[in-house]
Amino acid sequence: MRKFQMRWLALGIPALIAAGCATFPDPATTRQMAEKMVSEDFTAPAPALLKRLVQDRSQQICSKIGKAKLTQEEAAEVVQLARASIQYPASGRLVGDWKTGNTLAHDGAGDRIQGGRLEQRKENGGLCQNCHALAPDEINVGNVGPSLTGYGLQRGNSEAIAKLTYERIYNAWAYAPCSNMPRLGATRHLTPEQIAHLVAFLIDPASPVNKR
Repeated sequence: MRKFQMRWLALGIPALIAAGCATFPDPATTRQMAEKMVSEDFTAPAPALLKRLVQDRSQQICSKIGKAKLTQEEAAEVVQLARASIQYPASGRLVGDWKTGNTLAHDGAGDRIQGGRLEQRKENGGLCQNCHALAPDEINVGNVGPSLTGYGLQRGNSEAIAKLTYERIYNAWAYAPCSNMPRLGATRHLTPEQIAHLVAFLIDPASPVNKR
């Protein structure tokens, strides 16, 4: 990080001094400069991690610099790409086991760097509790996203609700373009089967989420 900051200083300050009161580059140029510096300075112990530096089309649209808002056309493209990304479990079942979903919702495990090497997990966790309130009696929960307490009690557990819930977890941008909700299925962080377990955790009447 320090190397990255120093590179910004080395490139930016002399240019500003030379230009006097010159304005900053336009957003497109600024973006190109930033992407170039990140790609040149970022290193990782596993080549697979470097792929994360390359944005897909949706991320490019959602990374507009400054106060620029999405146009209707851009928002529609993000939604279209998100819907096209959604895949369903091979079994066709969108509702799995709520107990497995409970574990996934509280599990923050994922690929990580240990001793300079990439440690890959067989299965990642969803860690929904980081952003959402879940079971009514839980204290250690996040508030970045809306509360999911009583999710099934409020919405029911119909086939339509199961499908809606599955798709929002798989790629929330299909419903809210560029939202802060991670695209858990589209990025392959969670498998379709894991997402089905999370659906069960949210809508199954036996789940602690739906206890009064």
